[in-house]
Amino acid sequence: MSDVAHPRSPFAGVPTRDIVRDVVAAVALLVALPLPWDATLRGSDLLWVVLTTVVALLTVAAPYAQRAGLVPEGWARVATPRARLVGLAPYALVALLYVVLDLLAVGDGGIGAGLALGMSGAVLAAALPTTRGMVASSVLVAVVAVATPLTTAVAGLPWPVVVGAILAALLVIGILWLTAGAFLRRHDDAAGMVLLAVGGAVALELALLGGGAQHGWVESLHADRYGLLLLPVVAAFAVPAVLERASTWVGEPAEVGAARWVRVAVRALDLVIVVAAFVALVAVVRLVAAATADLPGFGFGVEPVLRLIVGVLVIVMAFLARRALVRDARTAHATAVGAACVIVVLGLVILVARAGVGTRSHVEELLLALALPGVVLVALLVPPSVRELVGSGSPSATTPAGGTPTGGWLAADPSTSPVSVGQVAAPTQRPAGAQEPAYQQETYEQETYQRPSSAQPVDDRAAVEETAVQQPVVAPAAEAGSRWRGTWAAGTDATQQMAPVEAAPAAADDRPAQRPDQTQVLQPVGDGPGSRWTPEQALDPTTPLADLAQIVQEAPHLRPHVAANPSTYPALLDWLGALGDPAVDAALRTRR
Repeated sequence: MSDVAHPRSPFAGVPTRDIVRDVVAAVALLVALPLPWDATLRGSDLLWVVLTTVVALLTVAAPYAQRAGLVPEGWARVATPRARLVGLAPYALVALLYVVLDLLAVGDGGIGAGLALGMSGAVLAAALPTTRGMVASSVLVAVVAVATPLTTAVAGLPWPVVVGAILAALLVIGILWLTAGAFLRRHDDAAGMVLLAVGGAVALELALLGGGAQHGWVESLHADRYGLLLLPVVAAFAVPAVLERASTWVGEPAEVGAARWVRVAVRALDLVIVVAAFVALVAVVRLVAAATADLPGFGFGVEPVLRLIVGVLVIVMAFLARRALVRDARTAHATAVGAACVIVVLGLVILVARAGVGTRSHVEELLLALALPGVVLVALLVPPSVRELVGSGSPSATTPAGGTPTGGWLAADPSTSPVSVGQVAAPTQRPAGAQEPAYQQETYEQETYQRPSSAQPVDDRAAVEETAVQQPVVAPAAEAGSRWRGTWAAGTDATQQMAPVEAAPAAADDRPAQRPDQTQVLQPVGDGPGSRWTPEQALDPTTPLADLAQIVQEAPHLRPHVAANPSTYPALLDWLGALGDPAVDAALRTRR
């Protein structure tokens, strides 16, 4: 046996995502030092910023040093998660102090690129397991963004500055609402992914372009804009929650993964429309100010005209691409990719039109020209699930009499179109005695969601009505344009098309006969008090499809609301129609 001690690896037993997180956090803390911290000073000019940065970096490196054997055994506590939070706290306190000083208009004021990037690195290294930090940071940024136009108006700044501050506040609120808000309200994984992409893009812009000697990126409550530079901080708070949700995607069907990536593209196109509208409206303000008032910095020129034209064109392109993806993602795939490429070219026109130092480019311009269309291209071209299903050539949507596709294997947004049966399976438990949907397809063999652990099979005697061999239902030729494939025509009670149930011959021991492949009937979930679901959630078209499937199981009294929800998917409608509940049937008949 060799007496040579093998070196210990500092990365032994550490998940790859944690290593990447800590590396990115350390790089952000280091790069933030030479960047502007406020309106006049850089982080490297402030002794307390340098000292807190060193402490934060040592805290991040401590666990790896312990695994490598570089830290004495008696110092093991410096590598604990609690010690990491303690070591990062001074940096966060200094950053918050400068934010407060800017709010109070004390000192030089302003939030520089260095403060925003360094704060996002500290938050990322902390890896807080809850979403409270995400909520708090989003609310703080939104509130201060809304307060900025008020401070500019009180300060007596020219009206174009006040209007520009209002537009900037609306831009910040729109981005937060479509990303952080959607992720927190509806647990929309696509919104969380887009938030991380936007935060990462802004952080990269801060690192590369935010430290110009003459045009350093600084925002202030007492200037004309606030909040865009702090988007990386909100995204850093969201990283643990988004990664936790992503860990549940392992083993899911390709259809579900492809649908999620399409929703990412749709969400990114939503942001493209918001940012392009901001760019175009700012150009209009500048042109109106140049025509009606002699104000410095608001002269008529080629740049605002190009911004207006490009902004309008981008809005049109993004809207058409989004609508196409929502209708039928498979056939609109090439259209959306082409639209994203055109948006990149149009965005570059704005950057070139500024004609000067590159750091003069604003955050929204870089988001419009590179980041957001890049997210669309990555979401539609990189994931194997999307490429596989796009190239499969399988039917992706049904076309009703109006000629407009209404759903398919790639439902781009559950709030605007129902998904196919194969994407989200119907609830796996039925009330005893209810008929099984007669058109039961092979998609039930690939259920996305598992049966609830609390559901138990009932006694075989209670399943006597389930022993009949049901015949498939074939829709009449006149109803071929029905919205729901193989189910019922619009305005028809779902239970009317179920095949009649015939009793099977009883066995010698008086026990009911049972098909060999018969699915056991699960007991219905009782409507107990204190349900976590509300009628508003059951009727809301933006409620996630998985939640609708849980609502009908956990809150039977809300089944009529789910039946009336325009986003309820066909498999769930079939299941509801088979219940024989008069209230549910009445809600189903109201659907068009």
